[in-house]
Formats: sequence, C-alpha cells, structure tokens
Amino acid sequence: MNNHKGFTLIEMIMVIILIGIVAAVIAVPLSQGVKGWFQATSREGISQSGRIGIERMAREIRNTARTAANAPCISAASATSFTFSDISGDLTNCNSITFSLSGTNLYRCPDSACATKYTLADNVNSLSIQYYNKSNQCMLAAANCPAPIGLTISSICRLSIEITSTQGGEILRKYEEVYLPNMRITGGCIP
Repeated sequence: MNNHKGFTLIEMIMVIILIGIVAAVIAVPLSQGVKGWFQATSREGISQSGRIGIERMAREIRNTARTAANAPCISAASATSFTFSDISGDLTNCNSITFSLSGTNLYRCPDSACATKYTLADNVNSLSIQYYNKSNQCMLAAANCPAPIGLTISSICRLSIEITSTQGGEILRKYEEVYLPNMRITGGCIP
C-alpha cells in the first residue's frame, strides 16, 4: 500500500470550485450593500446641501424689511434670483442681499454689487422662485401658474422656492413656502 499524504488533483479542483461558489453567493449581497451605502451617502450629501441652502434663504427672506410705504423692501425679483434688504441693510435701495443661481451653485451675495459670493448649496440644477400677492395669485408664468397676473414687487406677500439638486445620479427637490413678515396691517398681505 502506498502511504503518501496529500491531495489529488481532482480534490484540489473540487475545493477551488466550492470556494468559488461560496464566494459568488457571498459577493452578490455584499456588492449590493456597498452600492446601497454609496447611494445613501450621495443622497445624504445633496439632501443636506439643498436643505441648508433653502432653509437659509427662507430664514433671511422672512426678515425682509418694510419701506416707509409699508411695501416689502425688495429691489429685484425674478424666477431665478431675489434681491431685498433685511432690517439691518440698505432700506433706501432695498438691495442688501441677493440669492441667485450661477452654474450649479446657489449663492448669497451680501452686497448690491455681488462682489462677494457665499455658496449656500452646490450641485444645484435649477432654482425656481414664484411670487404671490395677497389674493394668492401667482405673478410669474410657470408650469404651476398658467395665468400669471404679472410681477409687482410692492404686492409680493408670499414666495415659493424650489431647488433641484443632482449628485451621483440622485435627483432631489426641495421646496419651501415663505411668507413675508409684518405685512398684516392695512394694505399688507391680508385680503
């Protein structure tokens, strides 16, 4: 009898095949878990960036000052930018703060010349601002406003802000309604 210790070639091949099958069974859920982690991380990044940007805009817009004629202190309003003054800004020209989209960044400019820009959010594909008067009529033409009445800055009582962000194939929309403050007196925003 031959008493050599070791493995035959067939035994080695069978072990390699079994290890390959076990590895394939383990690799599929493991790769799906890693892919899910990367997607969640990407989603969290754009969610946090968009949320911080839109909340900052809403908080500052809620502090819009009033002019002597009890109109909101706003100097420019469009579908993609908004310029106004809060109580600590230029109440004559109403142009202390501007929010706008440039490229894929949402910016806050603390001066009228926009010489200094602060990035509120990145990876932003679109910024859409709609304005409403005290009768809740929309003022700018948009998909959600088939019959706009035309923009009159002194009549703005409410804004709806929507930003769309994209990162790593994830698309996220953030939406905020902002009511201008101190407009609840005669001639203000109460119909």
